[in-house]
Amino acid sequence: MGIERDFLMRQLMQLFEVIHKILGHRERGEDKQAEDQIRYFYNCLKIDTDVRKMSIEELLAFLQYEKKLSNEHIELFAFVLKEQGEMAPEERDRVDYFRKAYFLLNKVDRESVVYSMDRQLKLGELKEYLN
Repeated sequence: MGIERDFLMRQLMQLFEVIHKILGHRERGEDKQAEDQIRYFYNCLKIDTDVRKMSIEELLAFLQYEKKLSNEHIELFAFVLKEQGEMAPEERDRVDYFRKAYFLLNKVDRESVVYSMDRQLKLGELKEYLN
């Protein structure tokens, strides 16, 4: 049990670091490098399915039951979806990414026993955009 928990903590830290790199590249206008980091994020989670083609329900089932991701993983995944939405060239794709990110973050927020200001800020940003 301890080894598994240590592995999950290391993986979460690695994924958090990748998200930090994505944000840094986006702030500097380096979209190509941000996209490379997004691909690396998906590779770390062994996700080779095109999430754009999945409905919100299919995506949640895929992440929870097929990939067996924890709520912490799903939260980080939602952060990446939000960044993909920010980078999407077409409005339709942007809205799709934002809806999926909002749904996943809202699910995590409802189930979490830990309050996260960052999660609340992201939910607020997404809600504002979607309304």
